[in-house]
Amino acid sequence: MKRSLLIGGLMLAAVGCATVSPRVAIKDRFVEFGLSQERASCLADELDQRLDRNDLQDVADYVGGLNAADSAGAALDALLSIENPRATSAIAAAGLSCAFSS
Repeated sequence: MKRSLLIGGLMLAAVGCATVSPRVAIKDRFVEFGLSQERASCLADELDQRLDRNDLQDVADYVGGLNAADSAGAALDALLSIENPRATSAIAAAGLSCAFSS
């Protein structure tokens, strides 16, 4: 019994470690679109602070599916068309905040 609980716990821990957080997925995808590490981190951090886990996951899923964006600006424009009003508002605010940060 103890052994099966231990094995189950280890399996859950391995699955949890293998799952990329929405914040990291967003940051990585922004870097792929051409944003600097610093700017991508700023946007991901701002979105992480402004959105709950479900909304942040919506953004991560949406960004993960963006293939037609030719540039970081096009990706941000495409993000503003996400069908999640809370996410759209947070994206706009994060973009402004990060545009004026150091």
